[in-house]
Amino acid sequence: MAAAAAPDETSTKMTERTWWSLSPSSRWLSAKNTSDDETNAASKAVWALPRARDPLCGRALPYWAEAAAVDAPQRCGNPDALLTEHWRINGRAVRTRFPPEPNGYLHIGHAKSMNQNFNLAFAKLEAALAGQADDKTVVDLRRETVFRYDDTNPEKESAEFIGSLRKDVAWLGWSPVQVTHTSEYFDTLYAMAIELIEAGKAYACDQTSSEIEACRKVAKARAALRALPTTDASAPPEALLKEAQLENPTAHQSPYRDRSVAENLKLFEDMRRGCCAEGSRTLRLKMDTEAANFNMFDQVAYRVKFAPHPHIGDGWCIYPTYDYTHCVIDSLEHVDYSICTLEFETRRESYYWVLDALDIYRPKVFEMSRLNITYTVLSKRKLTKLVTSGRVRGWDDPRMPTVSGLRRRGYSPEAINAFCDDVGVTRNENWIDYERLQHFARVDLETTARRRMAVKRPLLVEIENLGDVVSTTVVTSPEFPHLGAESPTYDLTLTSSIYVDRADFREVDDPDFFGLAPNKLVRLRHAGIYIRCDGVEKNGSDQVMKLTCRAFGAPPDGAKEPKGKLHWVSDADAVPCELRDYDHLFTVPKVDDELWESQLADASEVVYTEALAHASVRAALQDTNAPVQFERHGFYCVDQDSSAERLVLNRTVDLRSAYSEASSASGTAAASGTKRDRSRKDEQAAQAARKAAAMAVPADRMFRELPEYAGLFSAFDDDGVPTHGADGEALTKSAIKKLKKDQAKHKKMLDKDHSASGPKHAAATK
Repeated sequence: MAAAAAPDETSTKMTERTWWSLSPSSRWLSAKNTSDDETNAASKAVWALPRARDPLCGRALPYWAEAAAVDAPQRCGNPDALLTEHWRINGRAVRTRFPPEPNGYLHIGHAKSMNQNFNLAFAKLEAALAGQADDKTVVDLRRETVFRYDDTNPEKESAEFIGSLRKDVAWLGWSPVQVTHTSEYFDTLYAMAIELIEAGKAYACDQTSSEIEACRKVAKARAALRALPTTDASAPPEALLKEAQLENPTAHQSPYRDRSVAENLKLFEDMRRGCCAEGSRTLRLKMDTEAANFNMFDQVAYRVKFAPHPHIGDGWCIYPTYDYTHCVIDSLEHVDYSICTLEFETRRESYYWVLDALDIYRPKVFEMSRLNITYTVLSKRKLTKLVTSGRVRGWDDPRMPTVSGLRRRGYSPEAINAFCDDVGVTRNENWIDYERLQHFARVDLETTARRRMAVKRPLLVEIENLGDVVSTTVVTSPEFPHLGAESPTYDLTLTSSIYVDRADFREVDDPDFFGLAPNKLVRLRHAGIYIRCDGVEKNGSDQVMKLTCRAFGAPPDGAKEPKGKLHWVSDADAVPCELRDYDHLFTVPKVDDELWESQLADASEVVYTEALAHASVRAALQDTNAPVQFERHGFYCVDQDSSAERLVLNRTVDLRSAYSEASSASGTAAASGTKRDRSRKDEQAAQAARKAAAMAVPADRMFRELPEYAGLFSAFDDDGVPTHGADGEALTKSAIKKLKKDQAKHKKMLDKDHSASGPKHAAATK
């Protein structure tokens, strides 16, 4: 690659350039920071961080002065004049940006990016500044994040997508310092393109996309030849020599690359006026066709598109590309850190080429790994196909990993942001278990979801002697059991006709089955009575329709206390509802990029159309998405499909990860509701074994030895609390605070066990 020129120390300030007044940022930036004390400029402070101490320091380009100096600050090729101007404009502000393209809905990966750009990036910088400050220097950092719509592809964008992005950012609790649109900078970008043409750094190209690709193929072949070992005496592969077309020195370049400035200006003006057909001409940047990095292969900066823009209308028929705009807008908005995912790292050279060519302020760039979650996909192309093919209900389908889908499923902003905090930021590619996301939903819902009872597949139970056993038909149940005596309660009406789940009755009993069976005794939750099945009624299809039972105030005739405790709804309290249970969208943890459609799960949605819930659910859940815990079933929220006549609820998560329901027996019709065969005894035994193993681990060793923390951390403090993740990255303050709470909870459990069991556990209570 041709060496880039050293920074021009005579650079003109951006605010003095002819196009600056056209930039929307010139108006809102000039109104900010005028009263900032430059001696306490946080922007200047983060630019003074040595590369080794800057937590968001990306790869240095070889022509930068600091490339070989780890202890030097990273200036990114900025001349003094431009950096000084940047510090004056930003003052105490350190600025990042969140720039999604409005061609779909935001997903959980975008939520991670938001968390980084609105929160974690600043936390890391504050920690770095605090670590190098002396007693007299305190840097007052003002966090600023720009929410920018990267709207340069009008054919794929829509007002619906624009609105959904705005809603999701606000719902997650983020407040941008400014909301901008790349399309609002089109006048500025056009003026800059003219400047590039006049400097001989851009040209009008009449090659088609296939002809450009053919030249690129030649350039790649030549790069491959240059990369061959010089010590290898064998001849290069014949096929590679043929592709390289060495007999034609300019075969890898556009034949229009050397047009004159005057001709390029005229042809570009023709593009702007709509005199060219789509695909017939582009404006390309005159970069480096010899570079090994193919992102430097004369990128397209403008193309012709006769499509109205969903935000600014039909004023333009030429649209700039992402590779041209995103670096320029970062500069115009005086972003300190441009944070993106690792697939954009190869674009670092082209990012800075454009800024160098225009001689404008160069932000720092940091790349992080993208989020990969098991049992789902985060490719916008795949998500779009799921929606357009009808495989899901829409972008907000509760099975979708979109923010809208998670919201409809019942996830709260707090749960999603807690998950993003926990995942953190790393440059290592990894996969996050979907259960990790569900964990934070459960933690949140345990304290916010009111408890109620519901039955998915009702089976009528007639209690023949209820009046002989109870003196009142009203019993109470706690809404939030974790509050103990302080929990509010709700009333249950106990009548002679109640409904239980069909899954809780078997005609043939089993030692591991704790539900009803002929002549078997069970207990009704919260009712204070026992019932025994004395009779079974069936219809002509041999389907059980009703159970006849007898009630008892205590186990009769010296019978043992039954293990079964059934949830129920009485005919006086029951209201019909539809319960939608959701499972993984895909059948495999790591979805194949090519075979993904064949890996979709057939039973990712199970619908119970004849479910019954306690009537108080309607009053308790006034708002859509209000949470409720249906005992033994899971956490649910009200769906937007609910009406005055019918309540529809979506299952957010199971009560525990091991619990799951089986698929529908009739496609999209009502579900069979049969549970997967799983022994409750086995599960209880496994839980007891896990608890016993945990009780043998001291609190200061729990994060090293308990299996649920295996491989998550690499360094610990003197109390055994993790300080660094497995990748060596320092944990955030909020993450460490949560781990300390977990440790305190574990120690409390050990102390309680020690008090009950005597000195045998003394070693474990350290």
